[in-house]
Amino acid sequence: LTVSFIQMLKAFTPVMTLGFLVLARMDEPSSNVTYSVLFICLGTAIAGSGEMNFSFIGVFSMLTAQVCEALRLIFTQKMLQDLRFNVLETLYYVTPACAFWVFWAALLAEIPYMDDSVIEKFFLHKHMFFASGFLALSTNLINWYVIQVTDALTMKLVATARNALLVLFNAVFLSEIVTEVQGFGYSLSLIGFLAYNHFKIKEKEIRSRTSSVRARTSSFDMVKRNSTGSLDDTYANGKALAKV
Repeated sequence: LTVSFIQMLKAFTPVMTLGFLVLARMDEPSSNVTYSVLFICLGTAIAGSGEMNFSFIGVFSMLTAQVCEALRLIFTQKMLQDLRFNVLETLYYVTPACAFWVFWAALLAEIPYMDDSVIEKFFLHKHMFFASGFLALSTNLINWYVIQVTDALTMKLVATARNALLVLFNAVFLSEIVTEVQGFGYSLSLIGFLAYNHFKIKEKEIRSRTSSVRARTSSFDMVKRNSTGSLDDTYANGKALAKV
């Protein structure tokens, strides 16, 4: 699979994320938001139909990775929003699990083929390895912060827009072939992304106004109850004095 096609397949991840969020009862999207995400899915499917280097194993591997990615984002959102963990606490708990699985994957796929030259390359280019590790840590912290202040679906849709730039970069500077069908499909995905942002912002505005109205109504009811209670007390005290 080409890099461009891989990025186009990644645009399908928000659909999976939305589905898992609904199944987990962590989100109740409006019909407009759902249609926008499905529009992204349609554009991705069209882009896939124009792939020149199609591989069933490659596509299956990508879809499996996307399912795992969607589930990871949902669990991360639950830790950051429902369980009220901060970003560093999430890093503290998630990192050991990631290290465990990466170790076993390396043990099976990489360590048997390593020799002394690999260690020499590490020390020769150690500054690049440390820089890569620092950037990976920064990426995780920023992604988790975005999930904390928004949600997992928004984070993946922002990543979809970023992938569009990567597709453009590969087509212009790396001479990767992007067919007209792929370009049309990915354009639909970007239109869906813009529509999603539009409807999501409108939803937040409506929720904000609704919360404000409820808060004012609650305050009014409280004042009304207090006033009624004060009048009742005054009336009771007046009756008591009249009897005396």
